[in-house]
Amino acid sequence: MNRSFLHRKYLPLYALMFSAFFSQQSYAAGFQLTDFSMTGLGRSYAGAGIVGDDYSALAFNPAGMALKGSGAQAGAALIWQHGDVKGIAEKAGTVVSGKENVSIPVGVPNLFAQYKLSDSFNFGVGIYAPFGLETKYDRDWFGSDLGVHSALEVIDIAPSLSYRINDHWSVGASLIARYGRVNMTNTTSGTGFSDFDIDGWGWYGRFGVMYEVSKNTRFGISYQTQSTEVEHTLKGDHTFEGMPIPVLNGNWVGGTITGLPEQWLLSGYHKQGNFGYSASVRYIRWEHFNNFTLTSSSPLGYHTSKYNWQNTWAISLGVDWYYNDVWTFRAGLAFDESPVRNAASRTVRIPDNDRYWMSLGFTYKVNENVKIDVGYAHLYLPTYKARNGYGNTGLPPQFGGGESTAVIDAKYDVNAEILGIQFQYDF
Repeated sequence: MNRSFLHRKYLPLYALMFSAFFSQQSYAAGFQLTDFSMTGLGRSYAGAGIVGDDYSALAFNPAGMALKGSGAQAGAALIWQHGDVKGIAEKAGTVVSGKENVSIPVGVPNLFAQYKLSDSFNFGVGIYAPFGLETKYDRDWFGSDLGVHSALEVIDIAPSLSYRINDHWSVGASLIARYGRVNMTNTTSGTGFSDFDIDGWGWYGRFGVMYEVSKNTRFGISYQTQSTEVEHTLKGDHTFEGMPIPVLNGNWVGGTITGLPEQWLLSGYHKQGNFGYSASVRYIRWEHFNNFTLTSSSPLGYHTSKYNWQNTWAISLGVDWYYNDVWTFRAGLAFDESPVRNAASRTVRIPDNDRYWMSLGFTYKVNENVKIDVGYAHLYLPTYKARNGYGNTGLPPQFGGGESTAVIDAKYDVNAEILGIQFQYDF
């Protein structure tokens, strides 16, 4: 089996499966990604948006752009998920069992640029992947009726502006264009195969405030617009092949409506001597991600998967050691709560669980203009199970529609490693 789970990290309804930019799994809980700062990766994203040591602030708290001048950075994270999944499932009316290995590397790139317009204003643009998820199993694996390939690709293009009010207060805002693509496949009715491939654009905003107590101590809070106020329509193709009911085979129009979870981020940073201490608390409202419905112009009509996710907290602590003018070393710890509370709410498309982060990183200053940042994190996920089968198939009664009883009992033992590198250039 080939599968990736991506980390920490949306579009709650793009849900079920996905890859951001290229192919990846969300490396924050749910299907959120935060892997667009390699300095942040080295301290488990503690102090996100307000530490001021790279140009990614606009993706966390745009007010933090006030801490940097003009410059740009490009980076990428390599995520390797490894482990196995085993269990039993109902497949075409028969109970089958199996075990699949998990071992797949994926890449998550990003690009940021910022220009200092004046002593008070900074303008910046970021291109990055805030959400992503991909799970890819063999077509004949024991749970194929519940999912074979699930992928979410999300790309944000975020023009942002920060304004320094005075020596203590700064504010910032981002107006973000978001592209999302969903691909979902699974076997069905024994011989059939279903393939959804849909995409679309949406908009949302992020707002931030930063308060600097002194040059070495500051706090920031940011807010991302909530899912109930921002909806995103995805449309595309739904293809059936090999179905025992011939009228279902062919190309149809598929779609869904997605939304964004509301998110709050509180960060703090304090420097004392050669050390910098940072912390962040993130609150994400996944509560509106209860059911995920895909519609089809075929006789299938619609398919609803039940999720019933809960709101989550993520907490991180980090430390930077400013060894000299050339080298900075850092480390971090974090706990990232999963929106999935039990096996009955966990699906094979998003087999999510709590994550515990342990991170290390460093920055090497090549010269006055160029820096290289490297970060590494080990993510430990306690062993967990998925016992969530089909929801409502949406089929008319003449095609056997209604609530499905197909079930799965799968045990996941999967952890992950993240290694990232980025290059900064100060103009």
